[in-house]
Amino acid sequence: MHLLQRSMTANNLAAIYVFFILSALGGSVMTGLLTASAVWAAFYATIGRVRPRFDGGISILTLAILGYVGVNSLFFTVNYGATDMPPLIAAGKLAPQLLFIGTIPLMWRLAFSSGEDLLRAMSRASAIGAIAVLPVAAYQLLVLDLRAEGGSGNAIPFAMICAFLSLSSLISLLDQDKRYRALALAGFVSATLCIFLAKTKGLMPVSVLGALLFLVVFYRKKLSAAEMTTALVTLAALTALALYITGSHDRLQSMVEAMESGGGAGVDASYTHRLDLWQHAVPAISDHLWSGHGLQNRRAVIQSFGYGYSHLHNGFLTAMLDNGLFGLVSLLCLLCAPLIIAFRAAADSLWARRLFLAFALVFTYAMGGMTNFIFGHDIYDSLFLWVAAIIAVSATPDRKADEFTA
Repeated sequence: MHLLQRSMTANNLAAIYVFFILSALGGSVMTGLLTASAVWAAFYATIGRVRPRFDGGISILTLAILGYVGVNSLFFTVNYGATDMPPLIAAGKLAPQLLFIGTIPLMWRLAFSSGEDLLRAMSRASAIGAIAVLPVAAYQLLVLDLRAEGGSGNAIPFAMICAFLSLSSLISLLDQDKRYRALALAGFVSATLCIFLAKTKGLMPVSVLGALLFLVVFYRKKLSAAEMTTALVTLAALTALALYITGSHDRLQSMVEAMESGGGAGVDASYTHRLDLWQHAVPAISDHLWSGHGLQNRRAVIQSFGYGYSHLHNGFLTAMLDNGLFGLVSLLCLLCAPLIIAFRAAADSLWARRLFLAFALVFTYAMGGMTNFIFGHDIYDSLFLWVAAIIAVSATPDRKADEFTA
């Protein structure tokens, strides 16, 4: 009984370290790790070694997941056959929903570990992962003259991962051990630099604004006025330096020009394409406001706009295109579930860490989702589900002795 608890705890923490250290280096490796962990947890539940739990934060996240998957499945069925897509290919579009369902037994297994251990491991692993990927990102931009993408295969998901890692790393500043506070700072700086190396404008404010919130709300009691001023000046200097060294200031200037010109000639095509996509999407959404088009038909609808993209480069509009208003509501419920869990949790020693982590997750995805995916991409889904599961488990009462089965 107790051997099982110790084994599960050790394995849980090992999985967290591997997942978050490899998150920026490995890309879709995260999906494999989440899938394997979920399948193994489901197997343990099937043979009775892990008992299902539907209390505390686990219950809230479970309901949000089931609601999201249920809406996607419902409107997949309602819109089935709207195009001539072969049945097996159409069914494959729904298969990624299994990753969300798999998170439920994963939470049951994570509940063997204490919330404090889970949060601590995730923050430290985030910092290590950010430090490890920085040389790779710097080489990609400064030597190969490519937008940094780490191991993600694309600069945008790489920047999103690093935006989250930068804020997750900061949680270790609340640690009493100076070594882990130093690790937190190194992780934050590394992850922030990686965002600029990726030149992804929509995510550049995440680490800066998130760090400001952390300093002012969660860390101000630990700093004197002079130290707070120094921290703010240093943060501003780091941002300015990163913008200049990586050339990201050119991308920001392009964004200003786009706003001033209304998307005229000579402006970065990424802006004009997005604006055009969104303009076409509005009537397509309005025409199917309650039924959506079904996620399996999304690409066909976007192709009718004259583009070959698989999504609208806006997670909120994409959810409405797929499932109408119900799609937007279910997405918002799942996206905000970690914040709801953190606010409702008991005001214990983990409250501040849990709340900031929930904010970091939701803020990163909300900002990134304005111009790219929120859910529907394996990297985005895997990172969100792992972090949300850790938040939910940390806000769930510890297991009683008789809940550990032999």
